[in-house]
Amino acid sequence: MNNRHMNSDGELPGISGLGGWLILIQISLWFALVFLISDVSQVNVIMDPARWEVDRGVDPQIYTEMIRPLLWFGFISSTILLMIVIVNLILLYKRKRQFPLMMMVMYLMNVIISIVTWILIARNEIPREQHVLDATPAFQLIVRSILTCCIFIPYFLKSVRVKNTFVK
Repeated sequence: MNNRHMNSDGELPGISGLGGWLILIQISLWFALVFLISDVSQVNVIMDPARWEVDRGVDPQIYTEMIRPLLWFGFISSTILLMIVIVNLILLYKRKRQFPLMMMVMYLMNVIISIVTWILIARNEIPREQHVLDATPAFQLIVRSILTCCIFIPYFLKSVRVKNTFVK
């Protein structure tokens, strides 16, 4: 980058701060934090075999072989995403240079997790009368995650506000 266009603080001319589109980013991070804490805190309820076998009539073998691994993947991925969200919130409010990169990592992780979830659900052959897993919402999550990447990754790469705000 040409240093002639930077001011004495090392910023490009133009806007900076946590306004504009960064308001949406902040809101989405706080909502993600709440939802992920809720997901992780409900692990005992979600993983309870009785919930699946008694309440939903799922065969114990199907639960053990197909549903439990999917639930563990969900728990582990939610825990990882929770850590990334917390790190991103800290980086955001400290205006650290690593924040845009970590947000892009989070967006790409969402795509990867949604694809793996969809594959895990779609590959399971559960008898129709016991089919409690639907791959359609998982596929819709893939589409939303990819659209989010297509909107916000270019924003983090090109935005003058982002370049001016995250300089530490």
